[in-house]
Amino acid sequence: MHMNKNALYYLALFCSSLLLSAPLSAIEDDDPDLGAFIEGPSWEEEEVILPPFPKRDDLLKLEVDRVDMPFSFYIDPASLNVGKDGVSRYTIVIESNSGASNVMHEGIRCTTQEYRTYAYGTHDGQFSKAQTSNWTRISSSDAMAHRYNLKAYYLCSGIDRPLSTSESLRRMRYPENFGSGGERSDW
Repeated sequence: MHMNKNALYYLALFCSSLLLSAPLSAIEDDDPDLGAFIEGPSWEEEEVILPPFPKRDDLLKLEVDRVDMPFSFYIDPASLNVGKDGVSRYTIVIESNSGASNVMHEGIRCTTQEYRTYAYGTHDGQFSKAQTSNWTRISSSDAMAHRYNLKAYYLCSGIDRPLSTSESLRRMRYPENFGSGGERSDW
């Protein structure tokens, strides 16, 4: 019997694929979860305790990269913390050029790039819990783009993990001197 070289090549290729696929299918039959994504424990948000209302003299001005914003942003350093659930929580004061201001207590999840508003400041210097409070994707283009700045420059690492409270505060106090990177080239 005489076979041409192409037929012999395809026969060898076919036999090789059978040999390679047989052990893999045998392993998959023994362990149906092999190769599947193994989920860790489901994420659960810890209970949020509202901090004291911020004092004007204690606020840190937050530098944002949108010069066209008609607002100034201030963080209450005493309110900043990273929970065991990985959420960076803070109180922010947003002041318009006319002097009107809003106070909010919020959280940012670096891993999902989402924020949540827990409470709003009232005219009598108290917090009122938000009526609806859902995790919402952070946008860099809306009027509240400060959240994008908080995520990108102050609260989250380059791999979407929360920075420590002390590192976040350092970045807020010295916004152009980021230890390893020097001045921000993206501003």
